[in-house]
Amino acid sequence: MADPRFFSAPASLTLAQIVELTGATLVDQGQASIEIVGIGSLDRASGNEISFWSDAKHKESFAGTKAGACFVRPDADVSGTTTIVLTADDPQLAYARVAQAFYPDEAPEGISPKSYVSEGAELGRDCSVSEFAVIREGAQIGDEARIGANAVIGKGVTVGRRSTIGDNVTLSHCLIGDDVRIHNGARIGQDGFGYAPSLEGHIKIPQIGRVIIQNKVEIGAGTCIDRGALDDTVIGEGTKIDNLVQIGHNCRIGRHCIIVAHCGLSGSVELDDFAVLGGAVGVADHVKIGKGSQVAARSGVHRDVPDGEIHGGYPAQPIADWRREFGLLRRMVRQSRKPDKS
Repeated sequence: MADPRFFSAPASLTLAQIVELTGATLVDQGQASIEIVGIGSLDRASGNEISFWSDAKHKESFAGTKAGACFVRPDADVSGTTTIVLTADDPQLAYARVAQAFYPDEAPEGISPKSYVSEGAELGRDCSVSEFAVIREGAQIGDEARIGANAVIGKGVTVGRRSTIGDNVTLSHCLIGDDVRIHNGARIGQDGFGYAPSLEGHIKIPQIGRVIIQNKVEIGAGTCIDRGALDDTVIGEGTKIDNLVQIGHNCRIGRHCIIVAHCGLSGSVELDDFAVLGGAVGVADHVKIGKGSQVAARSGVHRDVPDGEIHGGYPAQPIADWRREFGLLRRMVRQSRKPDKS
């Protein structure tokens, strides 16, 4: 159950309303009027909450769940369960839709008198600007956007409609689309890491590009995205970036990519649409990771990854080759530990 100190108690939904919201199928239509008042895990949900089961390894948890209702796959074995069953092709997706309905974003708070909004900035209707936020000259904030406490929106920055900028975020030299969510402490648009070596030392190269963040992108807490040196750094529509990710100048991230925490992308890296980087992946400059490809956690990518392939290891290579090499090395180590019978 959500802690009421942080989350408002949700209004109840009937199972009929949940079916309409998610497209799931209620196995027993006679239960359509039963009310659900919240969400919970299989292990901890109560009799008036809803959960989901999509992974076979959690079968025991499902068998013992006390949840009032549960989303399952149409082919799931639900014999013996006491919970109300709703079938869905993607139980987790159905659960996510219900969770959003129970816990929507909080209502805008308006413009705090403790914030600073430049006379030359433009704010759309129903915006929310929290305490000590700064919005500088020429910035444009779209309708229903939310700017968190201590956030700094730099000169000329645009923030699209319904976008949420978290506390302590700094935005400069960037254009932000609609329905974007940037979590606390992220830094977007600072100059990239570019220097020309000389006998006098390292001479800084001015970075005169921008960051373009398209619609429905989410950027995690503490993530940094550098603006381009000449061209723009681009984050494609629907991409989700976890906490503490570094994206260097001139990177081009495609649509609906996933970048997990602690990844580091050097300058001019390109991710095609639907690419996935596991946690703590490092990518060398000018590398291209192909459409729909995946890179395993903690890998180091030094050369291009073709479309649709899964790579892993250091240096990263096709995952089957990496596993074979790792297995061979393990066998060699074990063999070396055996006593010499000669």
